[in-house]
Amino acid sequence: MKFGDWLRFHRKRLLFYAGVGAVLIVIAQFAYPSSRLLPFASVDGLGFGGWTKTDVINALDGRYQQAPIGLYFGSSETAYRTPHADDIGILVDNSERINSINYPWYMRLIPGSIAWSQWIFRPNSLPNYTRDESTLDGYITNELGESCNVLPTDATLKVADGKIKVQKGAPGGTCELADVVKLLSAVNPIITNQTVVTVPVVSIPADVGDSEAQDLADKIEQHIAGGINVTVGSEQVLVARDQLISWLDFKVENKQLDYAFNVERASDYLNKTFASKVIVAAGVTKVSTYDFVETSRQTGPSGRALDVAATLNNLKSFVNGTVAQVIAATAEVAPTIEYSRSYSATHVGLSALMQNFAQTHPGAYGVSLIELSGQYRRASYNSDASFTTASTYKLFVAYSTLKRIESGAWHWTDQIQGGRDLTKCFDDMIVVSDNDCAHSLLLKIGFSAITNEAREIGCTSTSFLGSDAIKSTPADLALILAELQTGQILKQQSSRDRWIDAMKRNIYRQGIPKGVAGYTVANKVGFLDALLHDAGIVYAANGQYVLAIMTDGSSWANIAELTRQIEALRLQ
Repeated sequence: MKFGDWLRFHRKRLLFYAGVGAVLIVIAQFAYPSSRLLPFASVDGLGFGGWTKTDVINALDGRYQQAPIGLYFGSSETAYRTPHADDIGILVDNSERINSINYPWYMRLIPGSIAWSQWIFRPNSLPNYTRDESTLDGYITNELGESCNVLPTDATLKVADGKIKVQKGAPGGTCELADVVKLLSAVNPIITNQTVVTVPVVSIPADVGDSEAQDLADKIEQHIAGGINVTVGSEQVLVARDQLISWLDFKVENKQLDYAFNVERASDYLNKTFASKVIVAAGVTKVSTYDFVETSRQTGPSGRALDVAATLNNLKSFVNGTVAQVIAATAEVAPTIEYSRSYSATHVGLSALMQNFAQTHPGAYGVSLIELSGQYRRASYNSDASFTTASTYKLFVAYSTLKRIESGAWHWTDQIQGGRDLTKCFDDMIVVSDNDCAHSLLLKIGFSAITNEAREIGCTSTSFLGSDAIKSTPADLALILAELQTGQILKQQSSRDRWIDAMKRNIYRQGIPKGVAGYTVANKVGFLDALLHDAGIVYAANGQYVLAIMTDGSSWANIAELTRQIEALRLQ
């Protein structure tokens, strides 16, 4: 059957179905809620098909509040500022215009009108704009101050994608604040395009214009286009254009655009490429000293090394046309100094040895030596420097404790801490540097009392009263031990023997005792963070002496080595 014949045969049925479909569409159109925009509706270029009017209003209000407003001054092509509408106090309300969009009943009678009526029924007005003058005034004050002066922007250059490109400048100017207020008060921002506000100004030209920047770029390119040959020693080395251009920096100085080759970015290349061709090794100057006094000097030859900064200046001079060739610059390198030190076995020589050791090893040092027999030498370095004592404060606690035992105020059976009596606590405090016993004894004696008793025996730089820590000096630590060994403090030899015996059994032996291995040493250490201290009585082969070493940032190995060197010089 042909299509025409089929159509004539089914015409009535088709008309019936079409009519039923049209009725159903009309029914659906009447059922579509009036609180929603039509399915394909858009407002101000934004699609809101099927949205509720309330949601559309909220969305549009938010977009308008954030609408950018380009604030331009005079003929500038760059916006001075780009505030949002709410930054300058503009409040936007889309309620009236969105609620005015209707889908009337007579349009709903037309089958299919739901798909195209949005082109007929569109917002019949712009949003409602209201303004908060205080917000606008605050914005203008913050951004322009009281003068309405806009500084000009100098043109400059920058390297991008291997090319020197002009960064355009812009003139500045002076304007009237009243003009700014008037223009911003009248602006009605839209969201389809950026709103532009142009403020009339009395123009102030930039110091560097675009043409000046382009001229400098052209001059540089002219001289580096094929690279630059540099004389390096007896050779010619070509530095490629791309390498040269990567080192360029630009800045405006004294109202002129200038450039420089960046030392930091150029150093790696120049040192790898040039340095070995110009370097001349420096010699060695040999200096002999005796007790830190120079006795002879044999001066070695100076050397040469690549001077990167001067070489880059030579490159710039070539680009500027002031020199015809570029020579890699060098700088003199002083010879290294090698010291041969010797010391006399005197207090001067011992002190010089201590000073040299402290200056050639890491950390801060304070050292005090007192010989108790033989030559009775005294030597020191930085011995009056105040250090936080760490556990060496327990020497002063021990002295004050024994004073109270000898006076009868305290007894060895007194309970001190954690079930330990004074006999046990005193021994633990010295032998294993127990902190709990030492702290309990310190509190029992009192901070002021122990400070005063230390000063009575000459340890005048020792204080338990500071707010930051207990302080003492190498001189004070050496003095209290010297007085202990020679019987100048405490009345009873039994008290002194108990104290010295405990120090001989001290378990920390990596400092002074290790430096004089084979000798008996009665010592007390202190260590706290970077602080390492050791103070001891050394029973040496040629007589007894006291040595106190206080350090910050050193090591037990260095303390032991310094002790070894001191003992070696003593024995000469």
